[in-house]
Amino acid sequence: MTDSPALGHILIVDDDANITELLQMNLTSEGYTVSTVDVAEKVDRDAQEATSLVIVDAMQQDYSGMDLIYDFKDDPSTEHIAIILYSPVKSERMVIDALDAGADDYIVKPFSLRELLARVKSVLRRHSVKQRKQSTIDFCGMSVNPISQTVKINGQPVTLTKTEYSILMLLLKNVDMFVSRVEIHRTVWSDSTTAGANERIVDTNISRLRKKLGDVGAHIVSRSGHGYMLCTNI
Repeated sequence: MTDSPALGHILIVDDDANITELLQMNLTSEGYTVSTVDVAEKVDRDAQEATSLVIVDAMQQDYSGMDLIYDFKDDPSTEHIAIILYSPVKSERMVIDALDAGADDYIVKPFSLRELLARVKSVLRRHSVKQRKQSTIDFCGMSVNPISQTVKINGQPVTLTKTEYSILMLLLKNVDMFVSRVEIHRTVWSDSTTAGANERIVDTNISRLRKKLGDVGAHIVSRSGHGYMLCTNI
């Protein structure tokens, strides 16, 4: 895993080169590392291990900044990353929609550079505190660290594939509640296949996950027509 810089790595998603260059220069001078992408659809979520914050506009693109926020927050590997949406749209509805989608802040263009830098520091500070408080998720002897994406059972590491880890995180978010096969497939896989194939690939991966988790795997229960559940009491 790539080591994160002391102040964090920031990804800027915007097709306005003047703004991205200005932000990159000033954020770098503040001690952050910065990368830029001009089209939101080009952002590779699998390559964001070191990213602490995304600053995104791209609201006029087919795959918009709002789409990117939803996808980041729906993906267990990127849901912890802070996001600031900035846009020339000055609308209470837009602010509400952005925050509901999972954005941590909303800034209207044109903006004060000093204010944006202050907002960046504030958002990252809040996320740092939140991540320290939620550094691990414990369940029946299993400990999961969402930041490092590591799993341990009774202190012993368990090696999971990205798919298995994503399924586990989805079940952990819904402990004692059933998650349908359709929902599991929609969240974990992005490809489109037939309904039967969807169920088979979900069943196969959960079978592997159960085996790897040993006794904890027995807590993953299924019910016809309902899906799968990580059950506290079995």
